[in-house]
Amino acid sequence: MVQTGVAKRDLVKSQLIKPELVKPRVLKRGDTIGICAPASFSLEPGYMEYGLRFLKKLGLKYKLSKNISRAWGSYAGTDQERLDDLHSMFADPEVSAIMCARGGNGTVRLLPGLDFDLIGKNPKILIGFSDITGLLIPIHQQTGLVTFHGPTFGWFFKNKYSYDHFVHALMQTKPIGLVEDPKAKDEWDPPYPPPRMVLNPGSARGPLIGGCLTLISQLMGTPYQIDAAGKILFIEDIKEEPHAIDRMLTQLQLAGTFNKVRGVIIGECLDCNPGASKRNQLTLNYGLEHVLREKLSFLKVPVVYGLRFGHGDHKITLPLGVTATLDATQDDVLFRIEESATI
Repeated sequence: MVQTGVAKRDLVKSQLIKPELVKPRVLKRGDTIGICAPASFSLEPGYMEYGLRFLKKLGLKYKLSKNISRAWGSYAGTDQERLDDLHSMFADPEVSAIMCARGGNGTVRLLPGLDFDLIGKNPKILIGFSDITGLLIPIHQQTGLVTFHGPTFGWFFKNKYSYDHFVHALMQTKPIGLVEDPKAKDEWDPPYPPPRMVLNPGSARGPLIGGCLTLISQLMGTPYQIDAAGKILFIEDIKEEPHAIDRMLTQLQLAGTFNKVRGVIIGECLDCNPGASKRNQLTLNYGLEHVLREKLSFLKVPVVYGLRFGHGDHKITLPLGVTATLDATQDDVLFRIEESATI
């Protein structure tokens, strides 16, 4: 079956055939969530108890993958064990949606053996962020399935904002609609970056695509590299020095990723200020805002920095492939997800 999936991937790539958009079935009370770990293993097993408690609150059941408690180096089991777990969740008729236990590292190692035919024949919700970007983009682009950049199992219950967005994205068939920011605690000591800092004004409409910038960069030059043409691209990252963000954005620029993009949304990029990674602190290391303004100034499309998605506590759930609009002026930013993500 793996060979069949590879053949389908090559056909899509060689003939430039884009699969039709496939929406998974909406998640309903009584449905079963499959929980697996395609990347790193969970460092804090106690978080599992909190997650299961909130699933029960939503009226959802759960099923744990066979190897979820395994550890093989920094991964949750060998590549084959993690691949088998993911395939079993897609093949299991009792599982309505798949949540990844955490990100970390290792999902891209699964791509050579990933059975896209199996996934295409069993479309269902797949949600995660960070390293899970290495699955969300390839699966969406190869099968047409709407995948969800949103909280992993240990994050969706962190606060009401993330919880509500998780529910609105997965447990209704209406479009998510207008996306608002978390309520500020008070007007003093506002967060940085502001949730909607306009780097380039303008208006855009198109399907959403994106994820963690490190993973997007890792996929460049492979059959799974991101296709942002005609789309609104969203990116975020964590603990990457501004000069490293500069390097990755330059790679995307040279690869033509920005050539036909309709808009760019950058998340808050947690701990991406100079020296925050503890790996490198250069005297000429500009702040991230400077890098973003300089690197994306050539674009003639709206660019907005600071929306709450990615590695921060507050997370919007963003469905890949559905139509959204972005209207950015110096006075206001409106971001709407206009199309339903589920059926």
